[in-house]
Amino acid sequence: MGWLGLDDTDHLGGGCTTWTMHRLLASLPEGAVLVDAPRLVRLHPAAPHRTRGNAALAAEIEVKCARESWIGWLEHTWRTQIKPLGDRSTPSTHNERQQSPSDPGMVWFDDPPPHTLYLRAVREILSERDLPEAKWSAGGRGRIGATAAVAWNGTEATWEGIAWRKEEHGKRRVDADLLASLDDDPSLFACRDPRKGRGLIAPRGASPVLFGLRGTTREAVEKGGALLLNAAATEPACGWQVHRTNQASGDHLTSVISTTVTNVQVKRGGHVFIETNHGAMVAFRPSGPVATLASSLGAEDVVDALGMLVDGVVHLEALRHVSGPMRSPRRPMCPHCQRRLKSMGQQQGLRCLTCNHREPARWVGVEVTPTAWIQPPIDRRRHLSPDLRYGLPDHITFVS
Repeated sequence: MGWLGLDDTDHLGGGCTTWTMHRLLASLPEGAVLVDAPRLVRLHPAAPHRTRGNAALAAEIEVKCARESWIGWLEHTWRTQIKPLGDRSTPSTHNERQQSPSDPGMVWFDDPPPHTLYLRAVREILSERDLPEAKWSAGGRGRIGATAAVAWNGTEATWEGIAWRKEEHGKRRVDADLLASLDDDPSLFACRDPRKGRGLIAPRGASPVLFGLRGTTREAVEKGGALLLNAAATEPACGWQVHRTNQASGDHLTSVISTTVTNVQVKRGGHVFIETNHGAMVAFRPSGPVATLASSLGAEDVVDALGMLVDGVVHLEALRHVSGPMRSPRRPMCPHCQRRLKSMGQQQGLRCLTCNHREPARWVGVEVTPTAWIQPPIDRRRHLSPDLRYGLPDHITFVS
């Protein structure tokens, strides 16, 4: 019994590590059997060498063949199937971030590394020097994700069923009507964008993935996947596999920052930068309602903020307006003349200049109404982002 990990076999122009792992598991030698579902593990969302969703794969395998035979199979598979996928890169057409060439990594552990290594990999930028020694390994940077995927304990999990297509190019055909009906299943999530009425399960770039159906239970994903695969309007698939995943876990986040705003600036392009007592934060324009809320804030507003610290700035994934100064403050109206009362000077109260009605000095305006958690549209959220309508994950704490 042991664990096989794999990462970094894809690039923007094609390939997918899920498909590579699927083919690898389909070619296991006699005496080696997959135990339960393989694991699809999302890692640090802002890792500089990421391609798409920065996911690595791991699988528990029962090995009954001789040790030498198993190691020989690993080495042969690496040399003939995995290593040739390295050093491939495609520039992005919509992002200025430079793409790094694929650098596959493959590892074998008799026993998984501690779960803490996974937590580091999902929250920090690790190097190959940070990795524990595997029983067998090959490759370069991909060994980081491969090892972290093996280290994930999988206890708090969601599920994703992935179908792969026969051709990597051309528009994908997934039955839209059936998908709309599946969107009513509370055990499935991130199926459709209700704003645009379009599906979210089929990638748009060059990839062998036909669709990925996500859910909170394995049964719901298996049932929904079978319906989609057999639908008349769905193109034929060449493979299907359900994965245990860490998606929607919020594992990349550690704390809610409760803080006071000191300044807000809306930059060119619509990105909103917020200065607070806890440092700088940014709500990027694609975050939609998060950026809208951020732009409405002002000095002395109190907020709860949730996001990752990247290069000294918190990249906001959720924001909640807790309290703040009155908006549009002004003097009250005279109850008799319906004219605005005027201040008579310091500690002299207010007076109506028409009827001489007097009142203590005060201001009226729009009181701040606390908001619920505001998150980006569903198609703009990270794979790891939790749906805060159901509450914060238990591991996230508050700091103030």
